[in-house]
Parts: sequence; C-alpha cells; structure tokens
Amino acid sequence: MKKTGLTICLFLCAWICAAQKDATVETHWITDDRTSQAYRLAFNLEVTEARAVLDKPETPQQIYAASLSEILELLITEDETAFGKYEDNYNDRIDKLEDVEPVTADALFTLAELRLQWAFTYLKFGHEVDAAWSIRQAYMQVQKCKEKFPQFVPIRKTSGVLEVMLGSIPEKYQWIISMFGMEGSVEKGLEELEWVKYAHMDLSFETALIHELTKAFILQQTSSAAAGLSKLIDEHPDQRLLLFLGGCVAIKNSESEKALGYFKTLHENQKGLAIAYADYQTGEVYLHKGEYKSSIEHYQKFLTAYTGLNYVKDAHYKIGICYWLQGKSKEAKKYFTRAATAGNESTEADRYASRSLAEATDPNIKLSKIRYATDGGYYVQAETIAASVTDSDIPSKKEKTEFVYRKARLFHKTNKLAEAKENYLRTISEAGEEPWYFAPNACLQLGYIFVDENNSAEAKKYFSKALTYKKHEYKNSIDSKAKSALARLKR
Repeated sequence: MKKTGLTICLFLCAWICAAQKDATVETHWITDDRTSQAYRLAFNLEVTEARAVLDKPETPQQIYAASLSEILELLITEDETAFGKYEDNYNDRIDKLEDVEPVTADALFTLAELRLQWAFTYLKFGHEVDAAWSIRQAYMQVQKCKEKFPQFVPIRKTSGVLEVMLGSIPEKYQWIISMFGMEGSVEKGLEELEWVKYAHMDLSFETALIHELTKAFILQQTSSAAAGLSKLIDEHPDQRLLLFLGGCVAIKNSESEKALGYFKTLHENQKGLAIAYADYQTGEVYLHKGEYKSSIEHYQKFLTAYTGLNYVKDAHYKIGICYWLQGKSKEAKKYFTRAATAGNESTEADRYASRSLAEATDPNIKLSKIRYATDGGYYVQAETIAASVTDSDIPSKKEKTEFVYRKARLFHKTNKLAEAKENYLRTISEAGEEPWYFAPNACLQLGYIFVDENNSAEAKKYFSKALTYKKHEYKNSIDSKAKSALARLKR
C-alpha cells in the first residue's frame, strides 16, 4: 500500500463526480459553475486558484472540490505543516457531512471519498493506524450508501477501488480484513469499474484512468496500462495530472523515451502546483538514456524544490552514479558521502541506495549501464554494452551473477522468452543463498512468464520460491508482487 500510495491517491482525487438518482434520468453531480470551476482547477493542480473560488465550502460537492485541492497539495509536497492544518479541515468536514439530515447519497458518497483520500494520505505520512481506520470507515460508508441508494452511480466507482485494493491482499492476510468486517475481490472491483465506465458517459474518462492504474500498480499489467494511459493522454494532451501519471507508468513499462515526452510537456506547463517528483523521474529517464549531465540537472532541481524526505537519499546517490559513469570519481564520491546521511529509507529506492553505499565495492560501470539502458527501454544500447563485456569486466561472483541476470532481463524485455528463462534459471543457480535480489526477482519474472504461458503449476512454484529469499534489497516489493500473484492464481 505504501508503494502505490502516492499514485493511487492522485487518481483517487481526480474524480469528476456524477450521480444517477433515477434509473432513467441522469443528472450531473456538480451542478453549479463555481464548484465545477474549482474542481477543474484542482484537477489541473491549480490548487491555490481552486481554493480562492471556494472560500467556504458548504455543499457535499463543494467540500469534495475543496478537499481535492488540499489532498493533491499534501501528496505532492509532503508538507508537514500543511498536513496538520488540512487534517483539521478534514475532521471539520467529516463532522459537517455526518450531521446532514436527512441522510443523502451526496453526503454518504463524499464521506466515503474523503475517508479513502485521507487513508492514502495517512499512509504517505506514515500514520498506518489512522490509514487502516480510515479505510474501514470508507468501506462502511460505501456499504451504507449502496444499501440506501442502490442506483447512485458514483459509489460503484468508490466500491470498485476498495474491492480491488482489499482483494489484492494475499490470502494469508485476508483474515485481518475479515476481522474488521471487510472483504474484497479484484474481479468484482474491476467489474464495477467496467459497469460505471459503460453505464454512465460522464464517468468514462475517470473510470478508464482508475482501471489503467489498477492494472499497472496492483495487477502488474504494465504494458496494457501504459497503452491505455497513452490513449487517454492523446485525448487529453494538456491534463497535468494525467501527464504525470502517464509518465510514471511509462517508466515502469521501460518506455522512458515516451515518459520524457510527457514530462517535457508537463514542465512546459507552469500553471499551478509544481511536481518536484516529476524532476526526479526526468532525472531517471536521462540516467537510463546515458545523458548524465541532464540527469544531474533534474535530480538537483528535485532536491532544490522538494520539501519531503522520500527519494532524497536516492537522488544524491544517483547524482553520484552519473558522475561515476562518466569517470569522475572525485565528484561521485562527494555525492555518495552526502547520500549516506541524506533523507530517510522509507522507499525501496532509498533503501537500495543505502545498501549499495554500505558495500565495499564500487559500482560496476558496464553492468550499471546495461541495467539503466534496459530499465529505460534503450535495448540496442544495452545489447551493445552487453556484447562488449569480458571476464575481466566482471571479476567477482556477484558481478558474474548480475551479468547473467542483466542478460535475462534484456532477453525478457525483448520478448526472447526461451533465452530469458534459461538465464533466469542460471541466475537462481549461480546466486545460491547470497543476499542479492537477482535470484528472487528471477523467480518472480519466471512466474510471470509461466502465467502468460498458462502454466499455473510452474508459476506457483516460482512465485513461492521468490518468497523464500531473506534480507535482499527489494524484499518488500518482490514479496508483495509474489503474494498478490499467488492470491490471484488461487481465485
């Protein structure tokens, strides 16, 4: 949940709300121009302008739009001072909505939305207990709204997200959510989202966005999700939040060049709230591309503008890597030293940076270049570097194992599946019980290949094996993906 908190929060907040009060009559949920204007401004990250339009929100619709502007600001800036102020506003709004008499679908829907928005915000700021309670409250509001107003369309979208989220929790932990009176199903959630998408034209864009992001970050269907978001961006080329999310998913799908185009458009549109994390991601793209000067420039822009702690350690480390890959060891070590004490280790990127800095060996230049080029989708570049590797370039056992793993990833990304499987298996064999992430991720990727080949037995075997490795750099991420994949295979 922490891993996907930022992204899911952003798109959860991006819903243009509409309602179907009667089975045959559709009405817009936001009916006045002032609230509609505030919503559009907030959605485009012009949060100050949105709040100026709605000075004192009164109706559920106005409360929703006002909350949207605050949530987006918190998630993007991670401003602790603003968090306290906006949490007070949130509590006041919850009290106001709970006092609505008689109970209306508008009020119940807005209650559920605000609870869910703040559940992810609490996760972002490290308040896990508050987040869990807010999820349960959102779930209860959804059930109440569906019972009292079964034809109220927007609540199906809220319900769909909760179904997917709760349904993706591994089977061994399902008893926890059952104990709190909750249940979920990925399949049912996707069906609800599909139902809204095709039953109510006003919600088609928002539901499509949710659907694609669910595929990317919960179902790990990144290729399909990236294609879907690309289509949405073609239809809405200047929508800032969509450009940001599309870029994040494109990077996840090894389409860094496409992501670069999205981020360039985003950087050119200076309206509203700046997204410092977009500069971090742009730095990642240029690192993948091997354009180290531009990469350093964007990482430094991120560090200058960002007010939080996440990815700060990794950004310093990556600047060091950029210098290292240029042969500028003095500058590299200066940033490696800074990275050691900068930021925190909440994200896996920061933890990986910390672990890499703790190792006695320097980064292997050729292996690093292969890795980043492969991650970015620059496969010809990666293949050229891989072909130049000699035994003297990879003298240690770890480097030899990593080279096999890098070849496996490159074969997998270029759809040479027989070669990919062969090299994943070699990675597992050569790594043995070493505390490196190469073998567990090889198991995970083998599982995905066997799922695509409809070989459930082998898929389960390798997903289960991925869970047996201890204390490697990406354990939380790999374990979560393996558990979710096993849960889906059992359903």
